[in-house]
Amino acid sequence: MSWQATGVVATTLAEGALRELLLDGRSVVLTRLGGSIVAFDGYCPHQGGLLVEGRLAAGRIVCPVHEAAFDPVSGEVRADPFGTEPPAGGVAPLPTFRVRLAGGSVEVELPEPPR
Repeated sequence: MSWQATGVVATTLAEGALRELLLDGRSVVLTRLGGSIVAFDGYCPHQGGLLVEGRLAAGRIVCPVHEAAFDPVSGEVRADPFGTEPPAGGVAPLPTFRVRLAGGSVEVELPEPPR
């Protein structure tokens, strides 16, 4: 695991806004929920929908392609595609990442890329 600078100043990230970044070759989405900044993978684990194009509602990030829903903090599946309650659809959890502030800027801890 390694910490990656995002170049995002924490105070510029609005509550509920979705901001996609490319970090170490990986799409990562940042958002602020309840005052805390969270980071998760930019692609839905179901069929790769772009989550930055999804919607954040009721503590869930909803994929714009098939409406799978995930907890953006834990990555837990909240609804499989088209609202099927888990575990019926068998969608994998959404990868999430630890976040920290360094000098007011957001950093994200990412797994090392495969060699």
